[in-house]
Amino acid sequence: MGRGPRPEGNAEVADEPAADAVLVRRAVLGDRSAFTTIFHRHGPAMFRYALNMLEGNTQDAEDALQATWTKVWVNIETFHGRSALRTWLFTVTANEVLNQRRRRRPVPVDDTLLIPRPEKAHLAPAAQLDQRQLQEALSAALTELPWRQRASWILREMEGQSYEDIAQILDTTPTVIRGQLHRARTTLATRMETWR
Repeated sequence: MGRGPRPEGNAEVADEPAADAVLVRRAVLGDRSAFTTIFHRHGPAMFRYALNMLEGNTQDAEDALQATWTKVWVNIETFHGRSALRTWLFTVTANEVLNQRRRRRPVPVDDTLLIPRPEKAHLAPAAQLDQRQLQEALSAALTELPWRQRASWILREMEGQSYEDIAQILDTTPTVIRGQLHRARTTLATRMETWR
């Protein structure tokens, strides 16, 4: 199947549960075009999550996504619709990201954690510089968060997942996720205070 696509920008992909259910049924029957549609619908968000959780290391994110999509293809028939397809895909991705983190050696903090949005041509150079510096500061602050806090924050704030879905993805409870998000937001607010 090859390596996952590298998304450009931060385009939101609408989750369409009914359409996803049809695609899953078709994929279970071996329809590669249905699986490809699932891949294109959810792959960019999964890649962003992997990239953000792996401190911007593109190779590690691609490796994690390759393993994720292989597992999804082999195990697509185990998806029974008890959650949204997107939640199930993020669960597999989160597990593979964690496996990838365990396999690699610690690396110095990289300030390119977040995928920068395309710069707007109408922004003055000084404003573009400020925006870039803000992204770098947020990337560094996110990298310093404990893993579960960072995962919770990225899934909620960047990917728009519900507390219940995040809890399922990270194999915990919504109450724990609320606590993790509260601690992450408090830490980030302190770290980003100079940018207010």
